[in-house]
Amino acid sequence: MKAIIYLSIGLLLIVYASSTSPPRNPLAVTSSEIMSSTDEADTKNNDAKRDHQEHNITRYITIKFEVFGRVQGVFFRKYTKAKAEELGLTGWCRNTPRGTVQGEFEYALSSAETGTDNGNNTDEESWEAIAFQRWLCRTGSPKSKIDECTFSEKLSSSSSSARTRKYDAFRVIR
Repeated sequence: MKAIIYLSIGLLLIVYASSTSPPRNPLAVTSSEIMSSTDEADTKNNDAKRDHQEHNITRYITIKFEVFGRVQGVFFRKYTKAKAEELGLTGWCRNTPRGTVQGEFEYALSSAETGTDNGNNTDEESWEAIAFQRWLCRTGSPKSKIDECTFSEKLSSSSSSARTRKYDAFRVIR
């Protein structure tokens, strides 16, 4: 008799559990919910930062570079793109027939960094530009061996297009 009662209760519990979903714990959140809310918040924060930074932009500066040594076949361009994106730089890089990697990168100078709004001095550099140049000359990809690194033709955007970027992203040219 006890066995029949226990089986009946068990069946009732199973039927009840399958017909109703448990109440959602408000503290329980799935990883996809966390990631989507984090992505939305990050996007909003990044948009606000970019809007604020672009509002204070005096001009954009473009610098050409070439890196000599063992820089081909060691994912140097891939790491260069990742570092440029991390620093918020735009531009491009490519392998050359001479076995080097060359490219251009562009950075923004704000009126706070230049101390002026006229945009005539091209000797100033942002911390992002300095960090990228050091990375190109000293670090590179894990398997690269950098012998020399040159930078040339620092070009300031013209006064008519001072607030216009030359590049919209950093790209690897193949």
